Amino acid sequence: MKKYIPSVKNNNALRDDIVNELKAVAYRLDKGKGNVELDKDTVVSITEQLKTLTDMLENSVCTGSENIELLANDAAEQLKELKKQIEQPMTHRFESAADELFYTIGLWKDVLDGNAVMETPEEIRQAKISRSRRKLDARLDELADIKQSFAENGKRLDKEVRTLEKDLSEYENAMLDENNERKINELFRNVKAVKSKIDMLTVRQNNYSACYNLLDMIFANAKEILQATDFAAEEISKAKALLNIDRLKKVLTEPDKAVVILKRMDAEIKTISERTATLDSKVFGLDSGAATVSDDAMKYKEELMRKKREKEALASASEDIAKSNDAKTKIDTEG
Repeated sequence: MKKYIPSVKNNNALRDDIVNELKAVAYRLDKGKGNVELDKDTVVSITEQLKTLTDMLENSVCTGSENIELLANDAAEQLKELKKQIEQPMTHRFESAADELFYTIGLWKDVLDGNAVMETPEEIRQAKISRSRRKLDARLDELADIKQSFAENGKRLDKEVRTLEKDLSEYENAMLDENNERKINELFRNVKAVKSKIDMLTVRQNNYSACYNLLDMIFANAKEILQATDFAAEEISKAKALLNIDRLKKVLTEPDKAVVILKRMDAEIKTISERTATLDSKVFGLDSGAATVSDDAMKYKEELMRKKREKEALASASEDIAKSNDAKTKIDTEG
C-alpha cells in the first residue's frame, strides 16, 4: 500500500473516496433500502444530516499540508459500521454509528479550516472525549427541562381529575335524589362518562409520574458519570445511552410513548389502553332513549344509597356517643 504523504492531490483523493461512499449511503437511505424496523423519522433525520455533511466535505478546500490520514481511515471504518447498522433493526445503534461518523467528518472539516490538528490517535481520542462531554452536558440540561415538563403535565392532569371528581360527586348526589326513571338513566350515563374520563386521565397521570421517576433516576446516574474525574471512553458510551433523549423530546405530551421509550412497558400500556377503550365503548354505546331504569343503573343507585345509609348511621352513632359523654360529664360535675 502506497504511503500517505499530505498533499493537495492525496488529500483530495481521500476526500473524494469518502464523499462517494457518503453519497451512496444517502441514496440507499433515500430509497428506503434499510431495515424496515428502523424508526422512519430517525432515518429521515440522519439522511438529511448525511447529505448536509457530504456537501460540506465535498466543497472543502485543503492547502496540502494537512495530515488527514487518520481521520480518513476512521471515517472509512465508521462508514462500514453505518452500512452494517442500516441493515439491522436497532435504531439506537444506527443513530450511534451515524453520530460517530458525523463527528469525524466535523473534525476533518476543522482540520481543513485550520481550527485543529489531528495527526495522532491520542489527539483524535481527546477531541472526541471533549466533544462528547460538552454534548452530554448540554443533554443533561435538556433532560432537566424534560423532567420539569413531565412534572407540570402531571400536575395539570391532577387538577383535571379533581375537577371531574367534583362533577362525579354532583351526579351521584343528584342520582340519589332522583326518582324519574329517564333522568336516572341520563344521570347514570353521565356518571359512567365522567368515571371513564377520570380513569383515562388517571392512567396518563400515572404514566407521567412513572416517566418522571425514571427520568429522575437517569438524570442522577448520568450526572454522576459526567462528574467523574476520569472521563473514560466506556463512560462516554454509558452516558450516551442514558442521555439518548431525541425521541423522548417528541413525546412530551404522550406519556405512554415516553414510558415505552424509557422502560419498554409495551404490555402494560396495551393492557391499560384496552381496558379504557372497553369502558368508553360501554359508556357511549348506551341507549339514550331508554325509559326503563337499567339493571346497572339501579344497582349503582342502590349501592350509593347503601353507602349513604352507612354514612348517616355512623354519623348518628357518633352523635349519640357525644351526647352520652356530655351527659356523663354533667352528672359527674353535679355530683
